[in-house]
Amino acid sequence: MWAQRPQLSYFDHPPLVSWLFYLGHFLEPFMNAVRWPAVILGHGLLAVWFYILKDKIDFDKIKVWTYLVLFSPLLGFGSLIVTPDLPVMFFWSLAILLALQALDKKALSSYIWLGVALGLGFCSKYHIVLFVPCLLVYLTAEKRWKDVRWNGVLLTLVSGLIFCTPVLLWNYQNDFASFEFQIKHGLEKSSYNPEWTLSYILGQILIVFPLIFWAALRAKVPKDLRWLFYFGWGPLLFFLFTSFRALVEANWPIIAYPAILALALFHPKVQKWTKVYVIFWGAIVAVVLATLFTPSLRKLSDKVEEPYVFQELSSVAKEVSPLYASSYQMAASLWYFSKVPVFKLKGISRYDFFDTLPEAEPQGKVFYLVKRERNGLPKWISEQQWQMKEIRKISPDFVLLEFTRP
Repeated sequence: MWAQRPQLSYFDHPPLVSWLFYLGHFLEPFMNAVRWPAVILGHGLLAVWFYILKDKIDFDKIKVWTYLVLFSPLLGFGSLIVTPDLPVMFFWSLAILLALQALDKKALSSYIWLGVALGLGFCSKYHIVLFVPCLLVYLTAEKRWKDVRWNGVLLTLVSGLIFCTPVLLWNYQNDFASFEFQIKHGLEKSSYNPEWTLSYILGQILIVFPLIFWAALRAKVPKDLRWLFYFGWGPLLFFLFTSFRALVEANWPIIAYPAILALALFHPKVQKWTKVYVIFWGAIVAVVLATLFTPSLRKLSDKVEEPYVFQELSSVAKEVSPLYASSYQMAASLWYFSKVPVFKLKGISRYDFFDTLPEAEPQGKVFYLVKRERNGLPKWISEQQWQMKEIRKISPDFVLLEFTRP
């Protein structure tokens, strides 16, 4: 949906995932091929990490690392889902490669390309900023400041600013709304809930997998690979800290996972434990794939069921017009499946990009809304004296409503 309205950046996230969808628009008639540019870029991290590790560890360890990545719920099967995580993972990995080259080979070109990678990473997801403290701690703890070329650092800053200009310019033009939203979303809550921290710790252990997490924790890596500690544990510790301020979503520390999985390679039992890991996550993936053919399995998780529900609802978009939805996920899905424009009704749920569009508020005398029955309505509905009538229930959870006014 964002790619239908190209912008320098967006309220919810930086723009690169939208630009990737825009590049794939000409492929949209071919099933889900519109997603290919983003998926291909996301999987580029495999090539980047192979290049990083190939001269540092033997090929058998690289194969184990590849299994760990491909069967990871977020890096493997989950990376087929197009989110801002795909481009940020690629540029985070590329930035690691370029930073190591800049320190080892001291070529100014590596510093320039490092800035490009960080700038494009910032256009992908704001989490790329964690690269800087991870690198600074690494340089300090490992006493590598002597390997830094300061004229190269200046080149990194300049190229980085150039390539993240779209995000900076959009935020400047929009009162830094995106920066403010992300800070509040991730750090500002009025009170602390211990479940935030507990769920974060348990969730990360499960995603990495308990045995692999233990292997990474107990790893003894060679000196030339000690940077893995900083780029692996650094993001995980940062989000552990933020879990004392707000709820942390499970995928936020995803940038840490390639390094964490690489650390696990240096535990003596990792090959044995990898087999258990592959069997466990392979079984989970098999169950998810089985939902394609077994509808009853879809109810195991709301997130698994949701795309199927929205696909069924999409037929409504061809029956009534203009049709609105009660969430941006629903609006975008109905639009994608029906190829008929569907917008989120302004103010009906958390403020997002859809609320900024002029079409978010109906201009005529009639409109239709599909929503979950338990969801409420925005205040302006009653203030503008819209009259509501239930057309029909679409399913046990969803209802189609008609709104009219004189």
